[in-house]
Amino acid sequence: RAYAHDIGAKDDRVPLAYPAVWLTEPALSNVVSDVCETLAVVPVHESQAFVYERPLIAGESYDVTVTLRREETPPRLIADALIATTFGAPVGKIEAMLRLVPRDAFDKGTDSAAAAKGGAA
Repeated sequence: RAYAHDIGAKDDRVPLAYPAVWLTEPALSNVVSDVCETLAVVPVHESQAFVYERPLIAGESYDVTVTLRREETPPRLIADALIATTFGAPVGKIEAMLRLVPRDAFDKGTDSAAAAKGGAA
């Protein structure tokens, strides 16, 4: 309710983007971390999309079902979430795209930055 108030939402309705905290739920974040560790990649937020079928109401409980899928070119991990009331009525859909960047690309960037400053990697 505080979030709805802070953003000026009416009738305790909150934008569908708000439940994006589902990405931090251990049941999902642990799977994403495991995939990234196995592939030696770092997930970089690329995009997100939201489709409403009805407004979210602050204080209500919702069921969120998430399916992960991978794309090879370009390398991505995509989370598709379906949000429903606890009675099964559809509320909305969220798609979050994570670009999978090879971890060594970050390591090389760190090495290059350190070398440019005259420091050790």
